[in-house]
Amino acid sequence: MTADAGAAGPATGQAARIGGVGLASLVAAAAGYLVLLVAARVLTPAQNADFLAFWGLLFFCFGVLGGLQNETTRAVHVALAAPGQAPRGPRALRAGLLVGSALALALLVTAPLWGRAVLGPRPWPLVGVVAVSVLAFAGHAAVGGSLAGGGAWSTYARLVGSESVVRLVLTGVAAAVGLGTTGMAAGAGFAAATWLGFSAAPAVRAARSSRVGVSGRQFAGTAVQAMAGTAASAALVVGFPVLLRVTTPADAYALAAPLLMAVQLTRAPLLIPLNAYQGVAITHFLAHRDRGARPLLQVAAVVLAGGAVGAGAAAVVGPWLMAAVLGPDYRVPGSVLAGLTASACALALLTLTGAAVLALGRHRAYAAGWLVATAVSAVLLLMPWSLEARAVVSLAAGPLVGVLVHAVAVRRATVGHR
Repeated sequence: MTADAGAAGPATGQAARIGGVGLASLVAAAAGYLVLLVAARVLTPAQNADFLAFWGLLFFCFGVLGGLQNETTRAVHVALAAPGQAPRGPRALRAGLLVGSALALALLVTAPLWGRAVLGPRPWPLVGVVAVSVLAFAGHAAVGGSLAGGGAWSTYARLVGSESVVRLVLTGVAAAVGLGTTGMAAGAGFAAATWLGFSAAPAVRAARSSRVGVSGRQFAGTAVQAMAGTAASAALVVGFPVLLRVTTPADAYALAAPLLMAVQLTRAPLLIPLNAYQGVAITHFLAHRDRGARPLLQVAAVVLAGGAVGAGAAAVVGPWLMAAVLGPDYRVPGSVLAGLTASACALALLTLTGAAVLALGRHRAYAAGWLVATAVSAVLLLMPWSLEARAVVSLAAGPLVGVLVHAVAVRRATVGHR
């Protein structure tokens, strides 16, 4: 596969990929904000709490498949970088669709055990939407990972941005014609099939035929490890409404829509761009491994500075802004918004260190950091505190513990390499 910007020289190509992925991440962030805004405006707070639980489950599943995309990025990049060797492993798209089929089937088979607890008293239409969406997103993850691994950043950026815009359009149409929670959920999920519309693009055709450069068994093993880590990461990054619902009485959760919206809105400015940049981060850490942990520390400093500014702004203007944009039913104290923004910064650091660990091939350490973070957060959600206190403390403390696990792994890997 030929990199989109390869003919322009290394410096120009680097600028092009950063700019393109950056623009796509901004589009994705704006589209996600607007979907949540539409849901808050057209649904009652109780209905919106149900929609946010579905949203959390959907993107939890997408986050699990993010491990497949990250491993595809790494495997394709390493295979193409090997001089004089043609990759002979399985095609990335076929492997991705097999993984998606298995995950969708597992969801359908196990739904009687968790459907009502997560999605409410009538969960079956939403379970079907999630299963179909998971299969579609598995194709997106495989194609996106191949594009990133092959350096086709312009096409990758267009794919990421287009999927978010299609999601906004479909959910907006569903809301406009009065299809309610189920219709909006279907629009949000089925947008994952957007990659099919890119099939005619040369870079996508190449990505669909890309091979991963290792045996199918080896790729499956590393992909499962990566997905185990991203499952834990997704539970914190996007699946928090599900965690909160299963640890909170039903009557209290019905009133949780303002807090859940605050969680979504305070973390999106940091996490959506950072998630979109994971493919760039993985290849960057691979290319600069000889510099040790310095590239990681430089980006972490930017994240911390942005989090500090964001927390201050959230405390001052956050309560007024939420009520003005979402309506008077969505009032959250400034101190809670500041705490949630700080916790989002902790999650962003964990996402960043996870990308570095994965790039270094430390799949077990990657999974361990996220699993430990999720376990700590889940335990703290069981504490006998207020809803707001449990949310802030669990979303901050768990990720910080996971960062320590990843930091030890990065230190050991880079010191040994140098």
